[in-house]
Amino acid sequence: MPPDPLDTPSTSDHFCFLVRTHHLTPAALEYALRQMGTVPDRHAWRRFIDSLLLLLGTALTLAGVIFFFAYNWADMTPFTKFGVLQAGVLCLALFASLRGLEQLSGQSALLAAAVLVGALLAVYGQVYQTGADVFSLFLTWAILIIPWVLLGAFAPLWLLLLVLLNFSLILYWEQIINPPGSDPHTDLFLLLFLLNGVALLAWESAYRQGVAWLQSHWLGILLFTATLTFLMIPTLVTIIDFAHWQTHPLFAVAVVLYVAMTAFSLWYYRSQRHDLLLLAISLFGILIVVTTLVARLLPLGREEISWLVLALVVIGQVYLATKWLLLVNQKWQEA
Repeated sequence: MPPDPLDTPSTSDHFCFLVRTHHLTPAALEYALRQMGTVPDRHAWRRFIDSLLLLLGTALTLAGVIFFFAYNWADMTPFTKFGVLQAGVLCLALFASLRGLEQLSGQSALLAAAVLVGALLAVYGQVYQTGADVFSLFLTWAILIIPWVLLGAFAPLWLLLLVLLNFSLILYWEQIINPPGSDPHTDLFLLLFLLNGVALLAWESAYRQGVAWLQSHWLGILLFTATLTFLMIPTLVTIIDFAHWQTHPLFAVAVVLYVAMTAFSLWYYRSQRHDLLLLAISLFGILIVVTTLVARLLPLGREEISWLVLALVVIGQVYLATKWLLLVNQKWQEA
């Protein structure tokens, strides 16, 4: 039995469609969007500005701490260096505990404490000259903040952990593994794709299940863009130099994975979870790959003709992509 249309949740697309079909006035549309929270009111703008200033103040405070150490490094004793950082971490952690991790101020304090842990590890390595590889600093930093990340339930904290893991993997590969005879870039890009792909799948699952603190759309955009980019780069390298197909078979694996992920993304974000921006990012990646392929196949020697052909190819792709996105958006509104 098909669901009752009256039981379908109202969305801004439905109201905009009613306005275009003259079933709703523009004034009624504005009222409905304000009631839904799509158009922010005065209180929403105030909360947004408060949050923005709080995060900006946290970032500037952390930058001040870093520059303070950089400027006064030679005049500070090891005791002072460790004392200032440890006191900062302790005060921020206590403030986050007293304020509560449900409040943005508490979450921001916990994020600042997690960043200062990295500064403390860097100072430890400089003072005692441990000689450890750089990747161990980022990996230790990531391991130490895991309990805070799990307790904080704060999207920027999870993003910080993922960034640290990415840097740890990149530096570990460059400094420790990097086996002779292998192609480090393709191997590394595939590993980064797996790491960020797992994070993307976890975010998608939490987003679909309605986990409140993971409903931030910006986090999904960053994860999707990073995952797609780590496959697109070896794909572009393969197009530019076809010899990589024979010398390094993993380039073919990267190309196949890129095509598969792009095709799946176009289907998933069109049919399963409507997201016009991620569809546009997928199409933008196709535009870059196709343009690179056409440029590679064009004969050398006639630059004017080549640039004209590339301009026409780009214009044609942009037109087709825009037309398709408009049709998809129209179908969503009519559904």
